[in-house]
Amino acid sequence: MTRILWITWGVFEPFYNFVKGRPEKNSSWTIPLFVSLKKNQNIQLGSVTPVINGTYQKKSFDNIHYYSVPIKSGDNLNQLNKSLIKNYKLVIDDFKPDIIHIHGVEINFGLLRKYIDNRIPIVCSIQGLIHPCYLFLKYSVATIKLNKYRSLKNLLGRGGVKGALKRWEKYMDIEREILQINQYFIGRTLWDKTQVATFNPSAHYFHGDEMLRKSFYSNSWNIKNCNPFRVFISSSAYPLKGLHVLMKAIAILKVNYPNIQIVAPLSDFKLKSSMFKRHLIAEDYSNFLRREIINLKLENNVILLPRLNEDEMVIEYKKAHVFVLASFVENSPNALGEAMMIGTPSVVSPVGGVMSMVKDEESALFFPSGDYNMLAYQINRIFENDSLAMKLSENANTIALRRHDKDLITNQYLDIYKEIIKQHN
Repeated sequence: MTRILWITWGVFEPFYNFVKGRPEKNSSWTIPLFVSLKKNQNIQLGSVTPVINGTYQKKSFDNIHYYSVPIKSGDNLNQLNKSLIKNYKLVIDDFKPDIIHIHGVEINFGLLRKYIDNRIPIVCSIQGLIHPCYLFLKYSVATIKLNKYRSLKNLLGRGGVKGALKRWEKYMDIEREILQINQYFIGRTLWDKTQVATFNPSAHYFHGDEMLRKSFYSNSWNIKNCNPFRVFISSSAYPLKGLHVLMKAIAILKVNYPNIQIVAPLSDFKLKSSMFKRHLIAEDYSNFLRREIINLKLENNVILLPRLNEDEMVIEYKKAHVFVLASFVENSPNALGEAMMIGTPSVVSPVGGVMSMVKDEESALFFPSGDYNMLAYQINRIFENDSLAMKLSENANTIALRRHDKDLITNQYLDIYKEIIKQHN
C-alpha cells in the first residue's frame, strides 16, 4: 500500500470542525481529487495543514489521517522556523509517507525539502506563481493613477496594490528557492512548465489536470435560457483580473445595448460607501473601481455580488450570455474550466496557461490583455451571432469533458505518484 501525505493550506471538511485556531477550508480544486483518491484501496492518504494559532492535532476519519500544525500569521510566507519544522517532522514520522504531495509553491511548504529525509520524494503542484504575478500586477495598473485612490490604511503601508507588491517581492526569493531545491513538479500548462524550467532546468515535470466541483458536471448553458446581454466575470477583487478593462468595454457596448449587465462577485464592496470608509480603510483598487463606475455611467449596468458558492456560480454561468476572463496573467484558471464545462461562450485574454486551455475562434474568442476596444468587439460578436455562441459553447464543453474527466485524472495522479517513487528509489 502506497502512503501519500498531502500538504495544503486549507483543512478538509471532515477535520474542519475539530481544528483549533483559525483554520481555512480547503480549495475547491483540491477537494474532488482528494475524495476520488481516497476511494482507492491501494493507497493510504494523509493530510497536514498549518493553522494560525492552532495546535498539533491528529484525527482519523474513514481511514484518512488528518493533521494540523500551529503557525503564526505570516509564517507561511517566510523561511520555516524551528518549531514549524519540528511539527512537520512529527507528522511525517507518524504517518511515514512513501511520497509527499505539496500543493502550491506560492506558500513555503516546498522548503521542507531541506529538512526531511531525502529518501522521501516530494512533488510540488504548481498553482499560482508569484514571480510573474508581481510583474503583471505592475502592468495591470500601469495606466491607473492609484495614488489618489489610496486610503489612510494604504498610506500607512497596509493593503492596497503597493502592499501586495511589497509582500510578493519579499516572498520571491523563497519561491525561487522552492523551485530550485525540489526535483518533481506537477503542472497543467505549457506556461507553468516553462516557469519551472526557467528556475530548474533539471526538474522532472509531470502533467496533472484538475477536477472541477461536482455541480459543474451536471449543468449546461443554453442560449434560449440565458439572459441576453448579461456578461459574467467570476473574479474581480484584484487588478490582475481586469475588471476595470471589462468595465470600459461595457461602456462602449452600452451605446447599442443600453440594458447590458456586467455581473461581478466583489466581496465587501458597495458602490455607495461612506466617505469615512473610502478615505480611511478602503483599498485603493476598490476606490478606483467605484469612481470608474460613476465616470463611465454604469451605475445601473453593474451588478455586484458577494462571494458565490458552488451552486450560485453554476447559476451565474447559466444566466450569462458571455463569460469574460480579462486577466493579465493566469496559469490554468478554474473559472475558465468551469465556464467551458457549463458551456458559457467565453471571451478571454490569451495569457499564461490560458493558451493551453482554449483555441481562438474555436472554443473561445481572444483579445489582447488590457485592450478594452477589442474586448468589446469580441463580446459584441457573440451578442449578435447565436450560431457563433453555440459553436463556442459546444466546442468548449467537449474539451472540458475530456480534460476534467474524474477517472482519467485520478489515474493520472496515481501514475505520477508511482513513477516518482520509482524514479526516486
